[in-house]
Amino acid sequence: MALKFSISGMRGLVDKDLNPDVVFKYAYSFGRFVKPGSIVIGRDTRQSGKIYCKTVVRALSAAGHPVVDLGIVPTPTVLFMVRRLKAKGGMVITASHNPVQWNALKFVSSKGVFLNETEFTRFSGRIIETEDAKGRKKENVNSYKSALKEHIDAIVEAVEPLGAPFRVGVDAVNGAGSIGLPLLLEEIGCRVFRLNCRFAPVFPRKPEPTKENIVSLSRFVRNRGLDVGFACDPDCDRLAVVDERGRPIGEENTLVLAADYILTHKRGSVVTNLSTTRLMEDIAGKHGVSLYRTRVGEANVVSEMKERAAVIGGEGNGGVIYPKINYTRDAMVGAALIIRMLSERGVRMSQIMDSYPKYHMLKKKVKIGMGDFEERKEAVIDAFDGRLDLSDGLKIIGDRYWIHIRPSQTEDVVRIIGESRDRQQIEDFIARVRGILCPE
Repeated sequence: MALKFSISGMRGLVDKDLNPDVVFKYAYSFGRFVKPGSIVIGRDTRQSGKIYCKTVVRALSAAGHPVVDLGIVPTPTVLFMVRRLKAKGGMVITASHNPVQWNALKFVSSKGVFLNETEFTRFSGRIIETEDAKGRKKENVNSYKSALKEHIDAIVEAVEPLGAPFRVGVDAVNGAGSIGLPLLLEEIGCRVFRLNCRFAPVFPRKPEPTKENIVSLSRFVRNRGLDVGFACDPDCDRLAVVDERGRPIGEENTLVLAADYILTHKRGSVVTNLSTTRLMEDIAGKHGVSLYRTRVGEANVVSEMKERAAVIGGEGNGGVIYPKINYTRDAMVGAALIIRMLSERGVRMSQIMDSYPKYHMLKKKVKIGMGDFEERKEAVIDAFDGRLDLSDGLKIIGDRYWIHIRPSQTEDVVRIIGESRDRQQIEDFIARVRGILCPE
């Protein structure tokens, strides 16, 4: 495995690609890249985060920056506090949805958003060797204990408490959202039932909150007769929902629900990426607003949201971006908006989902390199009739289906995502793509 450095951050396998020397190099380079002033940092619960956090503090101090250490907090809390404290930047030590043997650094601009393409290009061209910097300057770090409360208070103020409490199950995978997500829900009036909600360096399930990985939450909600269940990833920026019957409704629909709720109260543009469900077009059409699609990646979505003055946006991996709070994916915000929707409409989650058109989405990945993908791309195009979008890998858009094929920025794989109203059709089409990309 090689270290991966992209607009999504710098990540690698702990003690293989990623070690304290590498962390120091990138953190010090970031310190030299941003303007003088304080830098906010935070991390998730991974064991490797402890030493990497200390390394980041040394590196940023060596580069001349006071460091504000939030400790273990959700990733969106770091971005929120960069803006609130008027810091010059931020860094998050988290590999997000990747397994525990991974870790990563994410880089935040002074605007409280991840670096955009222009900023990343400038930063990536200024990575410098740091052997002469490791002994420089005494550490300059202060702990900031109230960040999570300030973030939660802002969400509560925006969403307002409920009139009647809901019984809510939460699976925070023992990650950075283990305190914040349950507390936020309690603050808006819910009775919370916790599952995997303690800080721990080992995750009790696979970290992505996909249907396959949140079976325990589904059972938990069903057995306890709860109204809804929420699951997040280790850094609490992605949210998945389980209905009152214990059925996971799919990460894709987290943004659908949040957008439907916001657009009921405020019309405006919506932005999502090319891999997000076609149901977003239906929601935008229902409310008579424009939907814009971007390349995959939070920075791309955020840039377009700002350009379009969007009222809501995000990605189909459970990432809700609500500009009133934060220009970043935020599981706490997503949960608050969905609870408000349930409260105002006075119906069950299953009833809301049953009111939407039904699509079938499949997500697969194959282990091939970029060269192999480029070499076989034309064969994939020849195998289908449909409109092409080549702005991010390859997307084929047919009358009743779409397929998006793109190399991942966070893993050494090519992702294949497809959707159709006909399950058998999309299963056959995905199998056809996999056969072309990985011929036996």
